[in-house]
Amino acid sequence: MKRLLLLIPVIVIIGCGLFGGEDFFPLKVDNQWKYEGYIYSATDSATVKTETKITGEDQINSKDVFVLVTKMSMYVFSPVVDTIEVTDTSYVMETKDTIWTYSSKTDSTPVITAVLPLELDKTWQQIFGTDTINYIVKAKEDVTVPAETYKNSWKIEVKANNVHESYTWYADGTGNVKQLSEVGTDKFLLELTEATIK
Repeated sequence: MKRLLLLIPVIVIIGCGLFGGEDFFPLKVDNQWKYEGYIYSATDSATVKTETKITGEDQINSKDVFVLVTKMSMYVFSPVVDTIEVTDTSYVMETKDTIWTYSSKTDSTPVITAVLPLELDKTWQQIFGTDTINYIVKAKEDVTVPAETYKNSWKIEVKANNVHESYTWYADGTGNVKQLSEVGTDKFLLELTEATIK
């Protein structure tokens, strides 16, 4: 459970940052995404709700960024009942060919969340300490989530040290619509329930 708890803010932030280019993340102030899902592991289980909103614009190193605030609420029902509330702020910068996500205004190693334009079989990589993270654009496929069915969504696979970690689906004009992570017996699912796009 601890590993999944650490992954959730990363997945949500990366998910929300992996857009741009063909408007598969409409970067406008007041755009908002709501998600629901769950975490299951061998020792813990929880339901999850998140809300991500672009609250404004700022600058990092004299470059324009969008400010994303993600609020996450988890109801843990195993092994003990508990409620966890987390608020996280990240910063997304789009350049001509790359989308970057900063975890703070002083982040010196932002995540390369997309290399643009997206196209099938496109790959990119980033190294964090001893971990190598590989991203692969696997498919364009229809995906159904509580919000609606999104046609031809981009399916991106994330592998850490060559081991499958997760899939994320992005719909043109909407953004991140689904995230699924399966690591051993641990499973994390987050699906879009509502989007407000300006």
